[in-house]
Amino acid sequence: MHSKRHSLVALTQGADVPSTRFRWAQYTEYLSTSGFDVSEFPSYFGAYSPVSKIKRPAWLAAAILENLPRVLRSNQYDLRFVQRNLTATLLTWEPILRPPFVFDVDDAIFLGQRGASADRIARSASVIICGNSFLANYFTKHGNVEVLPTAVDTQRFKPRLLSAPVKQIIGWTGSSSGFKYLHSIEPALKIVLSKHSNAVFKVVSDKKPFFKLLPTSQVCYEPWSEDREVDVLHEFTVGIMPLENDLWARGKCSFKMLTYMASGLPVVVSPVGMNAEVLKLGMCGYAANSTTDWVEALSSLLNDSLLVDRMGAAGRNITETFFSRAVIAPKLTKLLKAQL
Repeated sequence: MHSKRHSLVALTQGADVPSTRFRWAQYTEYLSTSGFDVSEFPSYFGAYSPVSKIKRPAWLAAAILENLPRVLRSNQYDLRFVQRNLTATLLTWEPILRPPFVFDVDDAIFLGQRGASADRIARSASVIICGNSFLANYFTKHGNVEVLPTAVDTQRFKPRLLSAPVKQIIGWTGSSSGFKYLHSIEPALKIVLSKHSNAVFKVVSDKKPFFKLLPTSQVCYEPWSEDREVDVLHEFTVGIMPLENDLWARGKCSFKMLTYMASGLPVVVSPVGMNAEVLKLGMCGYAANSTTDWVEALSSLLNDSLLVDRMGAAGRNITETFFSRAVIAPKLTKLLKAQL
């Protein structure tokens, strides 16, 4: 006798939004083979306001109007998977979501003037799925909390097969909103690049960065594309993830760091929040707090290819053991079934 299949729908922030891709879309195939009939209602207008202030009132009206039918349609399903707030930091139609629903949080969305809206949604959810322990510690006062890291598809993000490129590349990938973190370590990068004339700092992002201190001949930019997001990591010698030590950074789920590690790269990261927790799992790279730390860590890796290989292999092992899609997908499935 076949067990009953359950209908599951995700209310996501947009089909191409990173949190949708990595905290929902990459699990749908597994969920489908595990007894769920899976659907998604992505936001067409997007959950966050446009940069242009002139366009914001029209966007806000459209986004709020769009979300009412999304919620009403979702109420016909057995279970709802809700990614953050439906519209930016506002509480809109979430109170009419039919229980049970799960509330998925992968950023410190409770910070800021309207952070209480996230608290309200969390109190109505049957479970709050948090991307790391910092977020879980906050939301535990509002309801049932489970920690599920953002998984890496280790079948897709994997080490390069060929030998390392001749040119040494310090690499960073991410949204241009994170450029402030790169500017904070610019003095360190300047010293490293001056010491290593064969080294290049490569940025892969939606916009081209501008640096005041770095020689243009040693800075390389590539527009981000999904087609190249894996191959470009194979060009890196080391992956970096600088952060500021603030509450917002502590809410980050270290996904950038984990994709580097899955690709067999050593990492140099700010030991903030989850980054510090990942570093404790094995010798996959270095923590860097100061300019001196960044210079010493990057220089030691650029000077020692065996160290690069050793730390890269350790990082790959950590991601496969703790953070791979193969490990996280069954946990998510079990968690969702428990809500029915």
